[in-house]
Amino acid sequence: MDKMILGAAVVAAGLLQVTHAGAADLKIGLAVAMTGTYAPYSEAEGARCMADKLNKAAGAGDPKVELMIEDNRSDPQLSVSLGQKFLDAGAQIITGVPFPDALIPTAQIAAPYGATVFSAPNTQLEMQQAGLDNFIAGAVPDPINAAATANALYGKGARTVALMVSPDAGSYSEKLPEWFGEVFEHLGGKVVSKLNYSWGTSDWSPQIASIKALPQKPDAIHICGVLPDVGIFIRQLRANGYDGWVAGCDAFDDKSLEGTVGDPASLEKVMFATHGATGVDSPIDKFLAQCKADGYKINGIFDALGADMVQISYEAAKKSGTVEPAALREAIRAPGGYPGTTAPIISFAEKKGYPVKAVPVMGFANGKRVLITDTPPTFVPALN
Repeated sequence: MDKMILGAAVVAAGLLQVTHAGAADLKIGLAVAMTGTYAPYSEAEGARCMADKLNKAAGAGDPKVELMIEDNRSDPQLSVSLGQKFLDAGAQIITGVPFPDALIPTAQIAAPYGATVFSAPNTQLEMQQAGLDNFIAGAVPDPINAAATANALYGKGARTVALMVSPDAGSYSEKLPEWFGEVFEHLGGKVVSKLNYSWGTSDWSPQIASIKALPQKPDAIHICGVLPDVGIFIRQLRANGYDGWVAGCDAFDDKSLEGTVGDPASLEKVMFATHGATGVDSPIDKFLAQCKADGYKINGIFDALGADMVQISYEAAKKSGTVEPAALREAIRAPGGYPGTTAPIISFAEKKGYPVKAVPVMGFANGKRVLITDTPPTFVPALN
């Protein structure tokens, strides 16, 4: 990782959005994916919407929020370089590609500045195990996501499952399905197969052939992958006669899922755990709709996570009366938490590195999203 940091060149081709800020203002540097694989999961527009909302409502003695936003092109090395650029510009909080290969070195270079790496959409357990006091994730870790989905699927009557695993996104695509399987079997179900795949797959015929060759058709298939891959997978599964459940993770919470799958009937047995209920006229939906009406290019739930990051950081600065980086981080972790978009109150006091909040599991009825459950799981592997 040291070589990666030293060898990463600062590229100025991204889009930099900066407004003038005073010395006592809150500066947040976002190296986000405006292009590349992770572009559908960028939190930038929700962060911008919230920052503008807070700045307009700020009183004379309140801090202002300055956002510095650049395109990391879904590239971990460029993400680290942009993090250094933000630190040099005085940012107290920075973020980047939401995976450990970018976030760990970013947190390491931020430490001497006292700055916090606050990754709104990060879920990987490695970040909680790395021992980085200056890292905060805006989302709960993957084992909780996996446990919530397993509980919901078992509650729907599924008793056998095939797991789809890939090393391409680390534990997110490889371990999360296995944690799901662990909880599923803890509840009384059975994992009947584990199949490999690669990100970017558009022809799923080898995996589908393996599923069809199983002695017993599984009630469900679990996969943690991105769009359009998983949408194509579901479409091809249905075309080959598979009518069981397909369960997934937060990457399913991309509005292109419905269009990629196509037939609304094919979504009737699809579920996924995510960061907040959307598509059900929720408070999140209302916030995102207002942002969109105001001209922000909203992606979906990940924008709500970006809004959380900005709002929590701002409220912590306002309550504590400081934007000194280390003191600000402690204020973010203060007991009682702060209002959020994805939950009424979001608290980091208990876990320090990630929030305590419900994990909704979404499904579909007549092509529309519905909330299946948001009950917190009691058995969570790797965290219990």
